[in-house]
Amino acid sequence: MSKRIAGFKKNNNRMNRQSNNIFIDTLNLLCSMLIGYGAAMVTIAALLACNIFDSNGEPMRFLLFSHAIITIDIFIVGPLAYWHFVKKKVIYDFFYGEQRYLQFGLLTAALIVVTMLVNTYFVYWNLQLKLPACLSEIELWIKAKEAGLKHLTNLLTTFSSWQDLGMGIIVLCLIPAIGEEVVFRGLLQSMFNQRFYSHFSILVTAFIFSVIHLQFYGFIPRFLLGALFGYIYNWTQNLFYPILAHFLNNSLTLILSFIQQHSSHKFDAEHQLLPLPIFISCLLISFRIGSYIYQKTQYLRHL
Repeated sequence: MSKRIAGFKKNNNRMNRQSNNIFIDTLNLLCSMLIGYGAAMVTIAALLACNIFDSNGEPMRFLLFSHAIITIDIFIVGPLAYWHFVKKKVIYDFFYGEQRYLQFGLLTAALIVVTMLVNTYFVYWNLQLKLPACLSEIELWIKAKEAGLKHLTNLLTTFSSWQDLGMGIIVLCLIPAIGEEVVFRGLLQSMFNQRFYSHFSILVTAFIFSVIHLQFYGFIPRFLLGALFGYIYNWTQNLFYPILAHFLNNSLTLILSFIQQHSSHKFDAEHQLLPLPIFISCLLISFRIGSYIYQKTQYLRHL
């Protein structure tokens, strides 16, 4: 424990050594992500030009492969290059906090499972939202855009075998969980924490996290998940746990979707809800697990 606390103090000193300009830091981060996007496009074009991958013969695998390259370059390579070369810091800065991985990994897993059940109510509520009549044209435009995104999502998440599902979990769940948590919790939330209270930083980051997914009818549940990931990082000071939570949320959703594709039983969150007693029980359990994690990691906030 003493070595862990000493390491955490060293990390805090490094993170607080200089007062940073949030606007400049955010601009530099965005530039690094744009450079990553450019590198991804060049890479995909080069692979197609060399006939290494046939986009016509295997469109599904090509989409997954392209998605993986784009996600890695935008959310992992670009931001970590910015962190290393511009900020002159190391990736281990994200992982100096809570080190009891088995105990807190299981707690995080339990928290995300019950939270997913709670979130079905917010999914349902968000899907029922209607804009005022004066904004009906905007509502039609939003629905048209989301229909296009839904079609692309269906292409990426329709698997014919468990092997394809495994590839999908890596590309659509693991890589985005690592990349998005590095950017939103590791970088953005930490930047905001230098100027604002932690609750404000968590909520603002969760808002941005939800907005960039460009889904109005999924904004609220994604915002709540982003806030949960933010609090997990704030409590544990270790990016491993929000990455785990993000990965479990995405992968369990994908697995359930796969099972439904090959099952006669369908559960539609738009028209079906869990029984209210189950919702209330899960809500209480999630608060209890969250408060337990908070209490057991208080030593990190007193260093």
